[in-house]
Amino acid sequence: MVRYISDDDSDELTLQEPEVMAYLVLLSNGRVSHSFPLRGEVNLGRDRKNSVVVSDQKVSRHHARLSPAHETFILHDEGSANGTYLNGVLIKQPTRLKDKDRIGIGDTDFLFTNSVADPTAVDQPVFFESKPVAAQSSLSPLALSAANKNTWLILGCMSLTILGLLVALAALLGMFVGRSQVGGWLFFYLMGFF
Repeated sequence: MVRYISDDDSDELTLQEPEVMAYLVLLSNGRVSHSFPLRGEVNLGRDRKNSVVVSDQKVSRHHARLSPAHETFILHDEGSANGTYLNGVLIKQPTRLKDKDRIGIGDTDFLFTNSVADPTAVDQPVFFESKPVAAQSSLSPLALSAANKNTWLILGCMSLTILGLLVALAALLGMFVGRSQVGGWLFFYLMGFF
């Protein structure tokens, strides 16, 4: 919101922005990435008309809205396909936010805070790509390497079996085709009768 204020009849205009009430902090792999000052109603979604634009296929065009209310904000889901999560719980109705609440939309996480979490706060709309986080495996590195060894052992055995079947097929073809044909030469070469 932009207001023009004039104390006298001069042509000077003063640009005054509303005071920052809270911050919406983008988290990337659990760490602070960007900080958005909240000065009024904020819309989140994929559409470029939103205050915060999230390029994430799991986020709806108009996914969620933060509206100011009594020194905090209310989180609204705007009928999104995948829902809006507050501290890991799907919200079904407008919910009042508290300091350090975690907001999840699609694969993107935000932190709602009353104080700035990043000194490089961003005042204008920001466009960013959401990158899915790789799933953490519950197996230890030793268990993973053992699983890899078993996989390679199975692949090796399968390769040898296929090679053996191909040699047997060539031998059978050699018996039926005879020595003058390619199959016959292959049969005698492989059997050592050349």
